[in-house]
Amino acid sequence: MKSFRTLLVLTFAALCASTVASPAAERYKIVAYYLASPEPARYFPPEKIPAAKLTHLNYAFANVQGGEIVVGNPALDTSGPNNFAKLRELKKKHPHLKTLIAVGGWAWSRNFSDAALTAESRARFADSGVAFIRQHGFDGIDVDWEFPVAGGMADNVRRAEDKRNFTLLLQALRDKLGAAGKIDGRHYLLTAALGNNKGALSNIEPVPVSSTLDWVNVMAYDMNGTWNKYAAHLAPLHRDPGLTLAEADPQNNVADLIDLYLAAGVPSRKVVLGVPFYGYSWKNCGAPNDGEYQLCDGLGRGTWEDGVLDYSDIEATLVNKNGFKRHWNAAVKAPHVYNPQTGEFVTYEDRQSLKAKLRFLKQRKLGGAMFWELTGDRRHVLLNTLAQELSPSGG
Repeated sequence: MKSFRTLLVLTFAALCASTVASPAAERYKIVAYYLASPEPARYFPPEKIPAAKLTHLNYAFANVQGGEIVVGNPALDTSGPNNFAKLRELKKKHPHLKTLIAVGGWAWSRNFSDAALTAESRARFADSGVAFIRQHGFDGIDVDWEFPVAGGMADNVRRAEDKRNFTLLLQALRDKLGAAGKIDGRHYLLTAALGNNKGALSNIEPVPVSSTLDWVNVMAYDMNGTWNKYAAHLAPLHRDPGLTLAEADPQNNVADLIDLYLAAGVPSRKVVLGVPFYGYSWKNCGAPNDGEYQLCDGLGRGTWEDGVLDYSDIEATLVNKNGFKRHWNAAVKAPHVYNPQTGEFVTYEDRQSLKAKLRFLKQRKLGGAMFWELTGDRRHVLLNTLAQELSPSGG
C-alpha cells in the first residue's frame, strides 16, 4: 500500500498534468465564431471544428423573432445536417470546449430594440434564451446586437433608449441564466460582441455592461472596407502618420479602440480582442505606394461575394502569386497585396500582423482573442498561431 506522502505527490502530479493538457486551463481565451452557412460549397461540418485549439465557440446565428430567441436556420441547425446535434457530439469528445449561441449579428439585429424595450419584453427574451440553450445544449449566450441606438442595417429598429435598454436586456439575461444555473448546478456564460469605434462605444454603458457579462468580444476589425473609396487596412494595429486623407479618422485603429474601452472602465481581463480571418479587396486602385491609401474604382475579387476574401483563399492564391506582391506597413503592423497590372488591393490579417496584435494583447493584459470566423481559415494557419502564442508556454 502506498504511503500517504506518496499518494499526495502522485495526486499533485496528476493535477499538474491535467492543467497543462487542458485548453480550459489556459490563461487566455480563444473564441471562434463558427458561421453556419447553408451554401453547400461553404458548409463546414461541425465535426471538423479543431476544438482542441479553442476554448469557446460562438455559433452564428440565432434570430430574434416575436421578441424571442429562435433557431436561425432550422434546415441546417436542427434538421438536415443537424449542426446542433453535431456540436453536442463534438463537446463529448472535447469536454473543455464551451459553446455559446450567438444571437443576431449583422443580418438579424432588426428586432433587438423591441425585445429590449420593456421589463416584460426583456423577461420574455431572457426566458427564451434559457429555454434555447437548455434544449440545444449550449453553455451560454453571446448577444450580437449590431447596434444599439445607431448603425447596422437600414431597416433595423432603433431608439435613443437602446443605450439604457441594452444594459437592462443583458441584466435580464444574466438574472435568468443565474437562476437556471442554480437549478442546473452550473454557470451559464453571457457575452456580447461590441462595436469598433468611439460612436458605438458611446451608445452603450460600458461599465454596467461589462460588469454584467463574463467578457466582451470587441470587434476590432472593419476599420476600413470596400465601403471606402480608397484602399486601407481593415485592422491596423496603430495609427499611420502616412494616412493623411481628410476623410480618414486617426483613431481608426486597434490600439486606440482598445484603449478607449479600457479608459471607459471596462476591465482589461474582460476584453477579448477580435481579429479577422478574412480580407477586403478593391480594384483599379492607383499605383503610388503600391495601392495603399489610393482611390479605387469598385469591388475586387471575392471568395463568396465580390470584395470579401477568406484568408485561406488569399494565402493560397494571392500572396506573391498571380501578379500580386505582398507589402508590409511597419507603422500599422499590417500587410496587403497589390497587383500593379489590375490595380487590385487586398487588405487582410496574416501571421506576422496577428503576432503583433497578440503582443499588444499581452501588454494590455487582455483576456484573450476572438476571431471572425472559423471557416475563413480552413488550413488553420492563423488559428495555429493563436493557439501557439496564447498557450501557457507562449504567454
